[in-house]
Amino acid sequence: MKKISVESFFQQAKERLRLTPLFEADMRNRSIVSVDINRMGMGLTGYLKWFPFHRLQIIGKTEIHYLETLKPALRQKTLQTIFSKKMPCVVVTHKMKTPPDVLTAAKKYKVPIFATPTPTTKFISEISVYLEEEFAPEMTQHGTLMDIYGVGILILGNSGIGKSECALDLVERGHRLVADDLVYMKRLANRIVMGSRSEIIKHHMEIRGLGIINVESLFGIGAIRDKKRIELIVRLEEWDNKKEYDRLGLTPATHKIFDVDLPTCVIPVRPGRNLAVIIEVAAMNHRSMKMGYFTAQEFADRVGRIMAEETNRKNRSKGVL
Repeated sequence: MKKISVESFFQQAKERLRLTPLFEADMRNRSIVSVDINRMGMGLTGYLKWFPFHRLQIIGKTEIHYLETLKPALRQKTLQTIFSKKMPCVVVTHKMKTPPDVLTAAKKYKVPIFATPTPTTKFISEISVYLEEEFAPEMTQHGTLMDIYGVGILILGNSGIGKSECALDLVERGHRLVADDLVYMKRLANRIVMGSRSEIIKHHMEIRGLGIINVESLFGIGAIRDKKRIELIVRLEEWDNKKEYDRLGLTPATHKIFDVDLPTCVIPVRPGRNLAVIIEVAAMNHRSMKMGYFTAQEFADRVGRIMAEETNRKNRSKGVL
C-alpha cells in the first residue's frame, strides 16, 4: 500500500495548498495512507465508532464554532480522545484561529497541524485532486509522448524504428515534446491517463548518429511541456508485405493502459513515408471524431447510398420495380 510521509506531503504541497505549519513534530514518522480525507464534525460530538483516524483530518469553521459551544472540560476531553489516536495530520481551514485546546492536544500527542486561508469546501476540492494524483496507479512505458494540436499522442514501436526522429520532426513543425524514451503514466479519476517525463531525462532526446540533444535549449520553451493527457496511441512498425493494414478505419483498434482502452493507429514504416505528417493527420482526425465527425463511417455510408441508388436505377431500367 502506497503511503506519503507528512513531511513529504508538506514540502510538496505547501505552496499549492497554501499550508502554514502550526506544529511540526513527528512529521517523518506519520504517513498519509489514503486518498480520502475526513472532517472532524461527528467525532467532536463524541461519536467515534466509525471515525476514520487513518485519514488526513480537517477542522473548518463549523468545527471550531461547535468547539466554542462546549464547556472547557468536555472540549479538552473530546480533543484529547481524538488526538490520542494515530492520525497523520490536521489542517485548520478558512483563516480560522486555531483554538488553544486543539494546539495543546496536538502537542501532547505529537500530531502535526497546519493552517490554510483557503475556505473549507475549496480546500477539500484542492487537496482531493492533489491526493488523487499522488495515489494514482503509475507505470512506465518505453515510447515518446507528444502534444500535437492539443492531442496527447503516445508513439510506440520497437527500438530503432524512428520514434525519436519522428518526434524531432514534429517539434520542428511546431508541436511540443512531453517525454522521449521513457514515459511516466498515471491513471487518474474519470479514466484519464496522464503522461509525464522523467526527471533525469527531462526534455532531452537521443538521435542516432547525432547523440543527445536538449529540445528546450534548441527550440525554446514553447517546444516542450511537462505533462499531457494521453488520448491516442500511434504504433510504428516495420512494413510487412504479408500483413493486411487497415485502409478504411471503420473499426479503430485500442490499446489498454491500466484499465483504460485508448484508440490506436498502427502505421507501417518504410522509406518515403512522411511519418510526421501522417501523425499530424491522425491527431486532427482524432479531434474530428471527438466532435462527432467520423470520416470513415461517413464515407462508407455515402458509398452505400450511391450503390443502392445505382442498383435501384438498374432495376427500374429493367422494369423490375
